Amino acid sequence: MIKKGSHYIQVILILICCCLFLFSCTALDPDDTGENQPPEEEQTALAKLDIDYRSFQKIVGWLDDETLLVHLSEEGEHNLTTFNIFSGETNQIYSDDASILSVMINQSRDKIMLQEIKYDQSALKVLSVDGALIQSTTFGYASYVNFDWNPTNDNTVFISHYNYEHSLETETILVYIWTIDENTFSVRDIPSLSPRWYSENVYLYIDELHTPALYIGDIREDKEDMIINKDISDFFLYQDTFVGIVESDISDSEVLLFHEYPFLVGDKVIRLPKVTMNELPVKPQMTQSVRNGKIYGVIPDHSFSLEEELGDYHLAHLHFEDETVIEVMDLPEDAPIALSPSEEYLLYGWRLENIIDLSDPELIELIEILN
Repeated sequence: MIKKGSHYIQVILILICCCLFLFSCTALDPDDTGENQPPEEEQTALAKLDIDYRSFQKIVGWLDDETLLVHLSEEGEHNLTTFNIFSGETNQIYSDDASILSVMINQSRDKIMLQEIKYDQSALKVLSVDGALIQSTTFGYASYVNFDWNPTNDNTVFISHYNYEHSLETETILVYIWTIDENTFSVRDIPSLSPRWYSENVYLYIDELHTPALYIGDIREDKEDMIINKDISDFFLYQDTFVGIVESDISDSEVLLFHEYPFLVGDKVIRLPKVTMNELPVKPQMTQSVRNGKIYGVIPDHSFSLEEELGDYHLAHLHFEDETVIEVMDLPEDAPIALSPSEEYLLYGWRLENIIDLSDPELIELIEILN
């Protein structure tokens, strides 16, 4: 019996040794553990943009999940530089001694448009994301213009600006359609500084000169644009997601966000505190980065008039599916936001100079500010 018991003990010891050996082999397998890779917290640590803050103009936006396009100016030159938010690597893709006034990335994130000015001569340029020149043209307006790049046909762009009619002593709005490959301009009679493309041919806008209502038009047609909603005072549009802003007819302190996906299809509504300027509701800052994806907004804590106070704000996920507002974090002020294509990070600030990791919300400066 003693020999038999000893035999069992030997067998058990052998089995334990085998298990320990197999476990140690598995733990040392570099394919399974990512041996020689930095810890996860190091891999996702955000880098600082290592530049002289005085050269910083703004962050234009996202080129991909981890690459930003940055506008810099130094020693009399303006340039566009890419910046990786994890590695900190930068790469200058464009430089000129002209001043860059406006920059925009197309919705496919493979082209860049800019307006620059030199000696009172304005020019429009289209670049690849590597900085190669695709198109360039002079433009007869030596001040800032608005862009809206067609999301489904990036060969067409709205270019708009104010125009003072000296003979009439009134200010009007000029809207052009720039056909990039042909390098031609056509004037479109649109009374809005911010017309938005909905599709290849259809556009939306709020009339800023006459009746403040939502209109729809089609560049294939010569007839008058059609009014489709008299109550919508402003709107947010990304691809075929539409959010209309409407003053509540029940509460003077609320605005309603009507969510439609696709446009004209939907019945989801979120109520927010109303902020006004000149007695008109102010559109909340909103962002979306993928079709029918998450929508984030900079939301006021309470209703107020901007003539009386600046108010308090927070970042929120506007969850239209169940008509709720999910607060993410407090923000110091109302300022633009830009969601990453991965929906994991969000830029914030008047120059988009801050970043927020949405999995662990905290406002992080991308650039060290020199006081």
